[in-house]
Amino acid sequence: MKDNPANPGADAMVLYRDSAVSAKDASVGGDEDQEYVRIKIFTQAGVKKGDVEIRFFKDENDVKDVRGRTIHPDGSIAAFSGKVLEKEIVRLSGYRYLAKTFSLPDVQPGSIIEYKYRIQGNPHYLHDESWIVSTDLFTREAHFSYIPYQGYSDFVPMFRTLGLPAEAKPECAITGKCTMTAHNIPAVVDEPLMPPERILEARVEFHYRPVGDPSGETPQAFWSRITKKWNGELEHFIDKKGALNAELSRILSPGDTPEVKLRKIYARTQSLRNLSMEDPHSKQENKQEELKRINNAEDVLTNGYGSAREINFLFVGLARTAGFDATEVYLATRNDHLFHPEAQDTRDLNADVVWASAAGKEYYLDPGAKYFPFGMLPWYETGDQGMRLGKKGDESVTTPEPSSDEARIVRKADFSVNDRGDLSGLLRVDFNGREGAMRREENRQEDEAGHEKNIEDEIKSWLPANASLEDTKVSNWDNLEEPLHAETTLKITGFAGSAGRRILPPAEPFHATQVGFFEPARRVNTVYIHFPYEGADELSIRLPDGYKIASLPAPPKVDPGIVTYQISTAQHEQTAEIKRGLVVRGMVFPKESYLALRAFFNTVKADDDSQIVLQNADSAKN
Repeated sequence: MKDNPANPGADAMVLYRDSAVSAKDASVGGDEDQEYVRIKIFTQAGVKKGDVEIRFFKDENDVKDVRGRTIHPDGSIAAFSGKVLEKEIVRLSGYRYLAKTFSLPDVQPGSIIEYKYRIQGNPHYLHDESWIVSTDLFTREAHFSYIPYQGYSDFVPMFRTLGLPAEAKPECAITGKCTMTAHNIPAVVDEPLMPPERILEARVEFHYRPVGDPSGETPQAFWSRITKKWNGELEHFIDKKGALNAELSRILSPGDTPEVKLRKIYARTQSLRNLSMEDPHSKQENKQEELKRINNAEDVLTNGYGSAREINFLFVGLARTAGFDATEVYLATRNDHLFHPEAQDTRDLNADVVWASAAGKEYYLDPGAKYFPFGMLPWYETGDQGMRLGKKGDESVTTPEPSSDEARIVRKADFSVNDRGDLSGLLRVDFNGREGAMRREENRQEDEAGHEKNIEDEIKSWLPANASLEDTKVSNWDNLEEPLHAETTLKITGFAGSAGRRILPPAEPFHATQVGFFEPARRVNTVYIHFPYEGADELSIRLPDGYKIASLPAPPKVDPGIVTYQISTAQHEQTAEIKRGLVVRGMVFPKESYLALRAFFNTVKADDDSQIVLQNADSAKN
């Protein structure tokens, strides 16, 4: 084979794959997944497929028994005898995962590589298993098998399918073993700004359902029954009126408006130690730290800590005791997957937020999201479908979609450029709203030095490679109501080009990082931006002595509606003043819109690079 006839121009393809998942020995040796893959390499770019990555979850399983070889076109064989390493992988999409990696020897165009391995789960644990049918390569033929754990008399194994090829269908024998064969499976292409892989992958997911559950339920009946059950658990947890009333008497004042009351309750619950924001504790660590089991809202108040869900439950209890209508909303976070109500799978609803109503206004809040202020949800909890708990059950809701003004980066600078074209000066950056909250959450394990380094590294990513920063300071890290603020001294050697007695600085010293996402000429996936956002720059660049502005770029404005860009330059005495704005209001764009988005960001780059012409005053006079 010189090419894949079903996908011409491909760098490689999977000829054959066998995936055998078994949970039969989960109670003794652990569940396991045995994988065998055979890949044909077509091009030099495809040679990279000889560098194999196997995802695993360090606390749940490990990769064992790795074997592999390279078969050359002449039939000679080079067996793998190297080491298996462990490292974190970062994909173009930004998704990170831990993987065991190894490199097969002497892979060339025309070679066939094959390898096998076993993912061994920890003993005494029963994990949710799945066939991940799609890979990052087109697959010609794949075989799958699954043996469920049979030690539960009260649970029956079930499965659901997502995105399978039309002819692929799991078949299960009376013994419980399931098998499936699939052909011509499209690849999941790794691209920047793509939807979560789990949404794009063809999958079969296995789970266990209690034997006593009603059979043949409609989705509405299923979710009504489940949400009533969850609502009962919530009401049992918050049934501590005495403790809740005592707490409210400490934090509320008689003259507080309804929203002020909610804000005070939010601040109190968010001030508690949030165990979900810490690394998982072992039983030994819990014992050493004397962490007690949380059974109800009073325990959270007494001990001063709880999980994110327990903190949200406490908020509901306090809000109801204060006279508000409040409850929990269980939802599917859109950074990972979508909610499929028809699948009747409770695992879809993997997170929760609080819904409250006060003075005719609805609020969606998440005090368990420690770094997000009142009224703001993490982006992956916005625009999500879920179920609101209540005695009636089966109440489907969608959380509010984010707006661009909730995520704004503002850069202000006082720069100067010398007659050699070097730029230097003070840069101030404010990460407003969701932009600040995200960075607080992502860097929560860092100390002050770590905070400053990570923000400094991000600022460097906006600048040319020869830029240097000094004395970077970050403030408002713990003040959620204020923008996360950074200040740094910036220097860019050779920032401006020269032509005779002219200096030619670009209008904008910062790169539009989004431009790199749109460099490829073609697109496979939907463009998926996590949340709408805005950027605003106000820059002042002082001219070198003896120079004046000879010409300024024309002030363009590009406004297709869903995205907006404008930049303007003006002269004030010996200073060039630059104002720039970029707004992206959408989140999901069909791939048919990719070329228009690409053209838009190419325009942004071209206008950012447009030059201000500075001319020596004596030369200009002559």
